[in-house]
Amino acid sequence: MIVNGSRAALAVVAIASSLASLPADAQTRSEQAAKELARKVPAGSVPACSLITRADVKAATGREPFGEPEAAGQGGWICSVGSAELKLYSGANSWDAWESTLRSFKKDKEPRVPAAGFGERAYFLFLKPDNASRDAAGVLVARSGDRTVVLSVDAAPGQPAEATRPALESLMKAVLGRLR
Repeated sequence: MIVNGSRAALAVVAIASSLASLPADAQTRSEQAAKELARKVPAGSVPACSLITRADVKAATGREPFGEPEAAGQGGWICSVGSAELKLYSGANSWDAWESTLRSFKKDKEPRVPAAGFGERAYFLFLKPDNASRDAAGVLVARSGDRTVVLSVDAAPGQPAEATRPALESLMKAVLGRLR
Protein backbone atom coordinates (compact mmCIF):
# COMPACT_ATOMS: atom_id res chain seq x y z
CA MET A 1 0.00 0.00 0.00
CA ILE A 2 2.84 2.42 0.76
CA VAL A 3 4.68 4.01 -2.17
CA ASN A 4 7.46 6.57 -2.43
CA GLY A 5 6.34 10.15 -3.05
CA SER A 6 4.39 12.94 -1.47
CA ARG A 7 1.76 12.43 1.19
CA ALA A 8 -0.98 13.28 -1.29
CA ALA A 9 0.25 10.59 -3.67
CA LEU A 10 0.45 8.15 -0.77
CA ALA A 11 -3.11 8.86 0.26
CA VAL A 12 -4.41 8.53 -3.29
CA VAL A 13 -2.82 5.09 -3.58
CA ALA A 14 -3.97 4.10 -0.10
CA ILE A 15 -7.58 5.03 -0.75
CA ALA A 16 -7.61 3.25 -4.09
CA SER A 17 -5.93 0.15 -2.63
CA SER A 18 -8.20 -0.09 0.37
CA LEU A 19 -11.30 -0.05 -1.76
CA ALA A 20 -9.92 -2.57 -4.32
CA SER A 21 -11.90 -3.43 -7.49
CA LEU A 22 -12.05 0.17 -8.65
CA PRO A 23 -13.02 1.25 -12.17
CA ALA A 24 -10.43 0.32 -14.79
CA ASP A 25 -9.71 3.92 -15.76
CA ALA A 26 -6.74 5.15 -13.67
CA GLN A 27 -7.60 8.81 -14.23
CA THR A 28 -11.04 8.24 -12.75
CA ARG A 29 -9.49 6.58 -9.67
CA SER A 30 -7.10 9.49 -9.24
CA GLU A 31 -9.89 12.03 -9.58
CA GLN A 32 -12.06 10.17 -7.07
CA ALA A 33 -9.21 9.88 -4.58
CA ALA A 34 -8.24 13.55 -5.01
CA LYS A 35 -11.84 14.56 -4.36
CA GLU A 36 -11.90 12.42 -1.23
CA LEU A 37 -8.65 13.98 0.04
CA ALA A 38 -10.10 17.44 -0.41
CA ARG A 39 -13.12 16.62 1.79
CA LYS A 40 -13.51 19.31 4.43
CA VAL A 41 -13.61 18.09 8.00
CA PRO A 42 -15.53 19.75 10.84
CA ALA A 43 -13.64 21.97 13.28
CA GLY A 44 -12.34 20.06 16.27
CA SER A 45 -11.84 16.81 14.39
CA VAL A 46 -9.32 14.35 15.78
CA PRO A 47 -6.25 13.61 13.62
CA ALA A 48 -6.44 9.94 12.63
CA CYS A 49 -2.72 9.31 13.25
CA SER A 50 -3.23 10.12 16.94
CA LEU A 51 -5.38 6.96 17.19
CA ILE A 52 -3.22 4.25 15.57
CA THR A 53 0.45 3.30 15.87
CA ARG A 54 3.02 1.14 14.09
CA ALA A 55 3.06 -1.11 17.15
CA ASP A 56 -0.73 -1.56 16.91
CA VAL A 57 -0.48 -2.58 13.26
CA LYS A 58 2.45 -4.93 13.83
CA ALA A 59 0.72 -6.60 16.79
CA ALA A 60 -2.55 -7.01 14.89
CA THR A 61 -1.20 -8.11 11.51
CA GLY A 62 2.11 -9.73 12.39
CA ARG A 63 3.71 -7.60 9.66
CA GLU A 64 6.16 -4.76 10.16
CA PRO A 65 4.68 -1.53 8.68
CA PHE A 66 6.71 0.30 6.05
CA GLY A 67 7.60 3.51 7.84
CA GLU A 68 5.82 5.74 10.29
CA PRO A 69 2.11 6.62 10.21
CA GLU A 70 1.39 9.00 7.31
CA ALA A 71 -1.41 11.55 7.65
CA ALA A 72 -3.43 12.75 4.67
CA GLY A 73 -6.56 14.76 3.97
CA GLN A 74 -7.43 18.15 5.38
CA GLY A 75 -6.89 18.02 9.12
CA GLY A 76 -5.27 14.58 8.90
CA TRP A 77 -8.49 12.57 8.86
CA ILE A 78 -6.73 9.69 7.06
CA CYS A 79 -3.75 7.76 8.46
CA SER A 80 -1.86 5.07 6.56
CA VAL A 81 0.34 2.68 8.52
CA GLY A 82 1.81 0.04 6.23
CA SER A 83 -0.93 -2.39 5.27
CA ALA A 84 -3.51 -0.61 7.42
CA GLU A 85 -5.41 2.61 6.90
CA LEU A 86 -7.67 4.55 9.25
CA LYS A 87 -10.24 7.09 8.08
CA LEU A 88 -12.05 9.18 10.68
CA TYR A 89 -15.20 10.91 9.45
CA SER A 90 -16.45 13.47 11.98
CA GLY A 91 -19.66 15.39 12.53
CA ALA A 92 -23.38 14.77 12.55
CA ASN A 93 -23.29 13.53 8.93
CA SER A 94 -20.19 11.33 9.29
CA TRP A 95 -22.03 8.11 8.38
CA ASP A 96 -23.47 9.74 5.25
CA ALA A 97 -20.00 11.01 4.29
CA TRP A 98 -18.64 7.45 4.47
CA GLU A 99 -21.56 6.12 2.45
CA SER A 100 -20.85 8.81 -0.15
CA THR A 101 -17.28 7.56 -0.38
CA LEU A 102 -18.50 4.01 -0.93
CA ARG A 103 -20.84 5.19 -3.70
CA SER A 104 -18.12 7.19 -5.43
CA PHE A 105 -15.89 4.10 -5.56
CA LYS A 106 -18.88 1.92 -6.55
CA LYS A 107 -18.56 -0.23 -3.43
CA ASP A 108 -21.90 0.63 -1.83
CA LYS A 109 -23.49 -2.66 -3.02
CA GLU A 110 -20.77 -4.90 -1.57
CA PRO A 111 -22.06 -7.44 0.98
CA ARG A 112 -21.87 -6.22 4.58
CA VAL A 113 -21.20 -8.58 7.45
CA PRO A 114 -22.44 -7.39 10.86
CA ALA A 115 -19.58 -6.74 13.32
CA ALA A 116 -20.85 -7.76 16.75
CA GLY A 117 -19.31 -5.87 19.64
CA PHE A 118 -18.65 -2.66 17.71
CA GLY A 119 -22.08 -1.03 17.86
CA GLU A 120 -25.45 -1.31 16.23
CA ARG A 121 -24.48 -0.33 12.66
CA ALA A 122 -20.93 -1.74 12.62
CA TYR A 123 -20.01 -4.01 9.74
CA PHE A 124 -17.21 -5.61 7.77
CA LEU A 125 -16.62 -5.42 4.03
CA PHE A 126 -14.39 -8.10 2.53
CA LEU A 127 -13.13 -6.81 -0.79
CA LYS A 128 -11.68 -9.06 -3.46
CA PRO A 129 -8.76 -7.86 -5.59
CA ASP A 130 -9.63 -6.69 -9.10
CA ASN A 131 -6.36 -7.97 -10.57
CA ALA A 132 -3.35 -10.14 -9.68
CA SER A 133 -1.21 -7.17 -8.62
CA ARG A 134 -3.49 -6.30 -5.69
CA ASP A 135 -4.21 -8.02 -2.42
CA ALA A 136 -7.65 -8.55 -0.95
CA ALA A 137 -8.64 -6.13 1.80
CA GLY A 138 -10.92 -6.14 4.80
CA VAL A 139 -12.75 -3.07 6.09
CA LEU A 140 -14.39 -2.56 9.48
CA VAL A 141 -16.79 0.37 9.92
CA ALA A 142 -18.07 1.51 13.33
CA ARG A 143 -19.56 4.59 14.97
CA SER A 144 -18.30 6.39 18.04
CA GLY A 145 -20.47 9.33 19.01
CA ASP A 146 -20.66 11.66 15.99
CA ARG A 147 -17.72 9.93 14.29
CA THR A 148 -17.58 7.11 11.78
CA VAL A 149 -14.40 5.08 12.04
CA VAL A 150 -13.31 3.19 8.92
CA LEU A 151 -10.38 0.83 9.26
CA SER A 152 -8.95 -1.19 6.37
CA VAL A 153 -6.25 -3.83 6.32
CA ASP A 154 -4.70 -5.45 3.27
CA ALA A 155 -4.68 -9.24 3.42
CA ALA A 156 -1.30 -10.93 3.29
CA PRO A 157 -0.41 -11.95 -0.28
CA GLY A 158 -2.48 -14.93 -1.37
CA GLN A 159 -4.84 -14.69 1.62
CA PRO A 160 -8.58 -13.97 1.34
CA ALA A 161 -10.00 -10.69 2.61
CA GLU A 162 -11.77 -12.53 5.43
CA ALA A 163 -8.35 -13.39 6.91
CA THR A 164 -8.07 -9.73 7.98
CA ARG A 165 -10.95 -9.99 10.46
CA PRO A 166 -8.86 -10.65 13.62
CA ALA A 167 -6.50 -7.78 12.75
CA LEU A 168 -9.42 -5.44 12.05
CA GLU A 169 -11.08 -6.31 15.36
CA SER A 170 -7.85 -5.83 17.33
CA LEU A 171 -7.03 -2.51 15.66
CA MET A 172 -10.58 -1.18 15.99
CA LYS A 173 -10.59 -1.91 19.74
CA ALA A 174 -7.35 0.07 20.11
CA VAL A 175 -8.63 2.97 17.99
CA LEU A 176 -12.01 3.18 19.73
CA GLY A 177 -10.29 3.00 23.15
CA ARG A 178 -8.21 6.07 22.26
CA LEU A 179 -11.12 7.93 20.69
CA ARG A 180 -13.35 7.79 23.75
